[in-house]
Amino acid sequence: MRTDLSTFLVHLTRENDGQSAKDRLSNIIKTATLEAGEPMGLAVARLDEGPDRNSQKCVCFSETPLENVKFMTGTIAGRSCSFEPFGIAIPKMLGRKQGANPVWYIDQTSGHNWLTKPLNNLIEAAVKSGEGFGNSDISQICPFLDTMGSGGKAGGAGGYRKEFWWEREWRHVGNFTLGYRFIVLCPEDQIDYFKGVSKEAELSQKLSYLDPQWSLERIIASLAGFSGTDVELL
Repeated sequence: MRTDLSTFLVHLTRENDGQSAKDRLSNIIKTATLEAGEPMGLAVARLDEGPDRNSQKCVCFSETPLENVKFMTGTIAGRSCSFEPFGIAIPKMLGRKQGANPVWYIDQTSGHNWLTKPLNNLIEAAVKSGEGFGNSDISQICPFLDTMGSGGKAGGAGGYRKEFWWEREWRHVGNFTLGYRFIVLCPEDQIDYFKGVSKEAELSQKLSYLDPQWSLERIIASLAGFSGTDVELL
């Protein structure tokens, strides 16, 4: 009933490793798989390259309502990477069934480190145990833990700022297999191209196509089978 809560989880693509956001979405459609990329979470900074660090690789989602996905794209102050209007969306409940979970943001603002300290102690103990961090209980929790907060002078020596709680992020550890049905997000003038990609891939999945720039009413109209000329003066 609340418009600030989303029924869907959204995964957006961006240019990376020489692949455009468009090409990365094409690959997602062809394979019906979201590949886990970078290790994420509270433990990553303490782990060397190898199996332990790889155990923290995640697929990231946002529970931003579909009509607000446009605000997640482009250049955003304080964020080092820029996402483009290409991606997929799935119902939140399907994501939960496959192990996706909300990220817990822990305040690390100076004077508020009472939550990070015990967690960091648990991580350090697991790293030094000699039994392999990836085999510890805390390793299974860490991908879903991240920090928020700021301190010192912004941009000054010792200053820091990490405030991404507004992304309302969810994560899934390891690759995520898309189910029998998902929504493709792309600019309106690219919809026919991605329909061609799915046809060429001979997918068994049923796909819908939405432009993240559309209004909520335009999204509803499209999912109901109406074209842009049916609902707007173009």
